[in-house]
Formats: sequence, C-alpha cells, structure tokens
Amino acid sequence: MSRQTLEDLGRGRAGQPDPGWRRARLGFEPTPPDLAVFDTTLAAAATVLCADEAAVAALGLPQVGGLLDFTDVANAALHSGTGTTLPEMARRLLMRFAAGEPDRWYAPLDWTVAVHQPPTGETLQMAVPDLDAEGVELLDDPAADQPRPVVPDGHQADPYQVRVRLTGERYDVTDRRIHAAFDDVLAALHGGAVHYQAIAEPLRADHRRSWELGVADCVVAGRVLADRLRAEGFQARARRGFLLGLIGNDHGWCEVHLDGQWRPLDPVFAYLAAEHGRDSAARFETACRGGRFNRVLPCAVAESAALFLSPDGSPAPAWAVAAVSSRLRRAAARA
Repeated sequence: MSRQTLEDLGRGRAGQPDPGWRRARLGFEPTPPDLAVFDTTLAAAATVLCADEAAVAALGLPQVGGLLDFTDVANAALHSGTGTTLPEMARRLLMRFAAGEPDRWYAPLDWTVAVHQPPTGETLQMAVPDLDAEGVELLDDPAADQPRPVVPDGHQADPYQVRVRLTGERYDVTDRRIHAAFDDVLAALHGGAVHYQAIAEPLRADHRRSWELGVADCVVAGRVLADRLRAEGFQARARRGFLLGLIGNDHGWCEVHLDGQWRPLDPVFAYLAAEHGRDSAARFETACRGGRFNRVLPCAVAESAALFLSPDGSPAPAWAVAAVSSRLRRAAARA
C-alpha cells in the first residue's frame, strides 16, 4: 500500500474527511461506540497498515485521546484492497490451503500447538483445546517445551503445548432444511446484506445485534446459523477454536449433530472460497457443508466464550491471539 493511497482513502472529494463517504469507500462499519476499545496508538496502527502516522490519521477513524480501536484498524487494513497490510497477508497465508486438492483438506496432519502468555505483564486466561473432539488425536511429545493443558475444558492461565493429529473427513449434509439455512446465511454475505469484516469481541458476544447491524465475522455467522438450525429442531451448536498455519488465529463455525457425530458447517469459509479457493473454489465451498478440515482445532469453551480472557473475566484484546503458535510436524502416515 502506498502512503498516498492510504491517505486518499480517508478523504472525500473536497479533500476533507467525510464520515459517510468514508464508510462507503472503506467498505466496513466502525465498531459501535459503546463497544469500542480505544487502545491502539497511531504508531501501532501505522505498522499494521504499512503506512505512516499521518496517512492513518487521514482515514478519519474514531479516536479517543489519540487512540484508535484495534478492530477498526484491522478492518481498514482488510478492506484496503492492496494485499500488503499485515491482516491481508495473514488471511492469505491462513486460507491458502483452500486452493489445494480436496484430499489435502482431509489427510491426517500432525501439529504442535503452543499457547503462551503474551509479554505484556497481564496474565490472561487462555482457552484449552477440545482433545475429545472428532478428528482430534493427542500424541506424545517428548520434546515439548511446556506441559499439556492442566484443565480439560474452559480456560487456564498456565502456558501449554500439545501435539495433535488432526484428521479431516469428507461428509455431505443432505437435509434440505440445513442447506436452506446455510444458503441463507451465505447469501446474506455474498449479497452484501451483511458485510463480512472483523468484529470486536464484545459484539461477537451479542451476535444477534451484530447481524442486525449488518456486519459479521466467522464467530457471528456461526452463531446465527446455529440459532436458525435450533429453531428448525436440529441439535446444533456454535464452536470456536484455532485455525492452524504459519501463524495462529481464532476461528468460529457451526456444528449440527447428524449420524451420531457433530458435522461442521462453515459459512465464512464458504464465503472466502471465491477469494482464496482458485480452481478449487466450488469444491471447497461444497466441503464447508459438513466436511471437517485438518487444520482447525476446536477449543473446549462455551459457544459464547472468548478464547482469551483478561484477569477480570472480560474478553482480552484482539492481539491476544498472537499467543498461539502452531507448527506442522509432518503429514501422518495413513493406516
């Protein structure tokens, strides 16, 4: 992103900031004022946006005391269209598996996943993985630098490390009512009735409000879909966990109980298929309707719970996800 381009994004036709024009130009809605957390300096925002502070200030994002809301900064990056901001590059790295051959989405993969306290002096409560979930096998790791989780579900403050084998599964949901609910959520994203963007954790917790505001991310979309399936009489739940790759990230999706197992339904992965799936886009979108991928590790937390909590129990800042690291050890040998 050139500095001039970023500065132009924040100015209207007369060269002055215009909030209405800015929302249309940038393609996202700022965090609602009652939920915004102004804790990001212009210097930090400039690093995320690969720009200088003057260019960031010219965007006209809401500020309090010279500080910005990090979610607004992330959205400015994700909607810049340059492909050079840190959030854009991170998403591209995480989603590049969607362009692979379908067999590579399901084959067993061995991962080492470590979660540690960030070097800020604040002790966070960190979600632990659901080691009893379908497709998750805990492996011995004699070289582990940290112990395994000490609690079976919920959150803990102690750092931990696990080596797990994740095995995907191809599964096609055939119930028309499930397909209709899934297609309705996906159509809202594709049609623009609901804009896909980063969502602040407090708004994720109020997913119905987020959807009514016309904005959603993976967590919100997964919870909305779970609500609709439960209303249809299905046993459904929203899930959250870690999307594994060269960097750590959180992810949310929906699951419906069919044929004795929880089957994933991932409307946001399906939405991103067109952007990241390339020649496999159509097959990847289909796989999101019941298929389980070998790089999503569910966490053992309630569907409304954030993966990282501050000491007072409130959701931790968005940067807390940087506490997650993952490494692909090897492709597991097939039985």
